[in-house]
Amino acid sequence: MSKVEGGKISGRQLAAMLVLSRIVPMTITFPTITGIQVPQDAWIASLLAMALSIPFVLFVVYLGLRFPDKTIIEYSEALLGKYPGKLVGLVLILYWIGTAADVARAFGDAYTIAIMPETPILVFMIVMVFLAANAARNGLEVVGRMGENGVWVVLFFLILMFILPYDEMNFKNLAPVLSRGFRPLLEPIGTAISFFMQFIVLGMIIPYLNKPKDAARYSVYAVLVSGLLITWLAAVLVAVFGPTVSGLAMPAYSLGRMISIADFLERIEAITMGAWTLSSGIELALFLWASAVGLAQLFGISRFQPLVYPIGAMATAFGILFFESYVDMQRFFEFRNWGIYSLVITLGTTAVLYLAALMRGKLPLHMRR
Repeated sequence: MSKVEGGKISGRQLAAMLVLSRIVPMTITFPTITGIQVPQDAWIASLLAMALSIPFVLFVVYLGLRFPDKTIIEYSEALLGKYPGKLVGLVLILYWIGTAADVARAFGDAYTIAIMPETPILVFMIVMVFLAANAARNGLEVVGRMGENGVWVVLFFLILMFILPYDEMNFKNLAPVLSRGFRPLLEPIGTAISFFMQFIVLGMIIPYLNKPKDAARYSVYAVLVSGLLITWLAAVLVAVFGPTVSGLAMPAYSLGRMISIADFLERIEAITMGAWTLSSGIELALFLWASAVGLAQLFGISRFQPLVYPIGAMATAFGILFFESYVDMQRFFEFRNWGIYSLVITLGTTAVLYLAALMRGKLPLHMRR
């Protein structure tokens, strides 16, 4: 393994970063529930997506464990040869930079729409990307510690947000269940799975775990925790807003505005804003780090730190150029756009690497059957 990154993190830090990276789309855009045809079944779509994502995550982990001292960028070349391997690595790096651009744009839009409409969106994006890039430049250990500490704060905020609007909840809104069958749920399930596919970043992290064998256990924990949170939030949103929830731009923010404590403390939107800010910053730092380390390994550069700021600038520029408005970004996150794009890249590269490993005899016996 090249010495581009020398840090080590624990399994708990890995799980924390993965959970936070899944919470960002849940708290800002929640594409699984916005625009869904049958909102009362959104929790079923989230639950099924969680279950279907676990095998993919395990495939990525088991593939990485066959090369415990190499990242997915490095073992792509080992399995496919120099140039095809570099091409696969470049596709993954562009995918991570695109993910960072999406996060930066979603964060900027959330602040601009929710609290400071007169401030240019670029201000929020530059500040957040700069802070995340500083963390990424300090290495995976710093990002991992941020995730380990930040995840408890975010989970506390989310649980408050789920419980406090209890006066407004009417769980009869969740009925009838599956009134139109499973067919209308196929696209929402695909969209939710496509976000779990971002966990392919595990291929960059496994070599830097203190105990690489913990990767499978903690990755599954991350899928279960984030999946159950999404399922819970989908049920609460439908219980509060009913079928109209699919027309809300930022349903989690609207839920935060419903919070009332003894008719004294009301509209505590800061809870939602806190979850946005922490989770967006840590997810951005993770994907900027993965992109920079991957790019350094791809081109044989000895240090990844000088690449972080330029990649952050690219993510900011792409976040502005990719989307004309918040509505445009919401449309992008529909299954026919983002879902297919994400599934093709992540499942496609994983399948190619798996087949190459199978042909070269690099998989354990139980995975060859």
